[in-house]
Amino acid sequence: MSTNYLVNIPKLKGRENYDDWCFAAENVLILEGMADAIKEPLSPTATTAQKSDDMKARAKLILTIYGSLCVHIRNTTTTYDLWKTLKNMFDDSGYSRKISLLRNLISIRLENCESMTSYVSQLIETAQKLIGNGFEINDQ
Repeated sequence: MSTNYLVNIPKLKGRENYDDWCFAAENVLILEGMADAIKEPLSPTATTAQKSDDMKARAKLILTIYGSLCVHIRNTTTTYDLWKTLKNMFDDSGYSRKISLLRNLISIRLENCESMTSYVSQLIETAQKLIGNGFEINDQ
């Protein structure tokens, strides 16, 4: 039985949902056995089967991107090129992003959340984004 995981990936809009899209897209490629396509470039000596698998992985990713962004990725030829292009465009890991996330983390208040679960989820999500951007968070 074949499962279509693509429906569970949020369509990439740009910088505002890149982190969520990236996480979901990478995990779908893992489930499909295609995760290597984003980790390393396709070898110039790749077999026809490897090229075919790479084209399939690239097509799966393209189907999860809003059409308005396709102009930026139209000239990519491999899944690795596509992944790197999107990362360079939308992965915001600079100092301003770290400061913004740190401000968000500090300003999260229980009274502004619907429930304790929502509060804890916001804290953990923001902390994970900070860690993902290379900001070390200790127990203090």
